[in-house]
Parts: sequence; structure tokens; C-alpha cells
Amino acid sequence: MPSAKKALLRVVAAFPFPQCSLALPILCALSIGLWSGSSWAQRSRSQFNPPPRQELQRPEPPSVASPITFPATDASSPLGKALASCEPKADASELSLPGARGEIKLDRCYRGRDHLVCQFNALMAEVNSLLETYRKIVDANYPEVRDVGAICTIKPDALASDLQNAMDFDNRFKAFKAEYEARSACANRIEQSLTQVAFPDMTQGSSLIKSMTDAIDGDVKGVLEVQGKLAEVSEKMASSHKAMATLQKIHRAMCTARPSAGTQK
Repeated sequence: MPSAKKALLRVVAAFPFPQCSLALPILCALSIGLWSGSSWAQRSRSQFNPPPRQELQRPEPPSVASPITFPATDASSPLGKALASCEPKADASELSLPGARGEIKLDRCYRGRDHLVCQFNALMAEVNSLLETYRKIVDANYPEVRDVGAICTIKPDALASDLQNAMDFDNRFKAFKAEYEARSACANRIEQSLTQVAFPDMTQGSSLIKSMTDAIDGDVKGVLEVQGKLAEVSEKMASSHKAMATLQKIHRAMCTARPSAGTQK
């Protein structure tokens, strides 16, 4: 378009002054038309050719799984002491196994099978202790008490003691549950890593990997079975706890210092 403007100016210069006065309106109109056409063309190109669209960048998914952390255990509790006794068996170095594309680093929650087995044995001992120590509260069948006479035969001190023991059970069960879930998650993480392990130099590589997975699975399975029983006791203990709190209120409101006639001791 600038070349057309220059050509128009040369035409104007070629005319003598008198003729230019006649041709000038025509040339001015042509010039205005050329300028208008140029502006319209530029606007058209800007409208039909919008700037390139900015695509949003999709965030990359995390390449490393979130680390497994273990809960803070009361060091003075039986479970805390048992878990602390396993620390000398922990491997301080980073553990890894060969894979098809290089070494497979095992999660740092796993510090050797000797350490893992010791921890699960500690959890097993805690389950057995809880079942043995607190089952008598569940066996008392507090939620099934039917009349005031039966309530008044319960000694207030015994009821208060069982109520306190039920709260102790609840605290120990919560601590056990947190420890068990964290260590089970660690074992599952290791089993997932074993699916990426490869032993190309071993003729029985696949069988070897399966035996390793079975070994870890067996370490978890023992505690899994007994913790199911403990979960059932926990549900019954919760019902007993609520019933004992109610019975304690009834006992204070309805029972006399001495059993009434017809009430069994």
C-alpha cells in the first residue's frame, strides 16, 4: 500500500499547476480511499487473525509417593517399649533391589525384614494383652442388665474400676490401630516395589520374587487375623462403656446402702 501512495504523488507532480487544481479533488479522493482501504485491511487482519491462544500448562503428577510416617507412641506404654526394642534390628542404610531399568529403592519406612518382623511381633503381643486384660469387662454383659435389683448387686467400686479400664482399653486400642495401619501400609508399599524387581541373571527369578512377596505377606497376615478379633472386642467394649456410664447413674439414684429384701447379693 505505501507504493501506491508514492505513485499517486508522482502523478500529482506531473501535472502543471492549472490542471492540478482540477485533478486535485479526484486525487485526494483516491488518496483517502487508499488510506481507508489500508486501515480497513489492517483491522480485518487483526480481527480474522487473533493472537495465538495461551494454553494452560497441566501440572505434572508427583513422581514420588508420599512418605509413610509412623505415629508418636507413648514410650512408657507396653507397646511403645516393645517397638523401641526393635530399633537395634533396623538397618541404617538405604535398601534397594535390582530392577529391569536400574536399582529399585525401597521405601525408607522399611528397614529390613528382621526389623519388620520384630514390629509385627510387638503388635501381636499387644493384641493378646488387650484381649486377656479387658475381655472380662465385655463378658460382664453390662448392656444386658434388666432390673434395679441386678444393678444394686454391682459394687460401685467395681463398676468405677471397669469404667476406667474401658477408657484405658480405648486409648490402647487407638494407639495399636494407628501403629498397625502405618506398618501395614509400609508392608504394602514394599510389596508394590517388589513387582518392579527383576533378576535377569537368576534362572528362577520369578519364583524368587514371588517367595519374597509371600514372606512379607505372611508377616502381615498373622497380625491381621488377631486384630480382627480385637476390633470385635472394641465394638463390644464401646457398648459396655456406654452401659456402665448409665448404670453408674442408676446405681447412685436407686440403690440403697444395704440391699433391699429380695435382692441378691
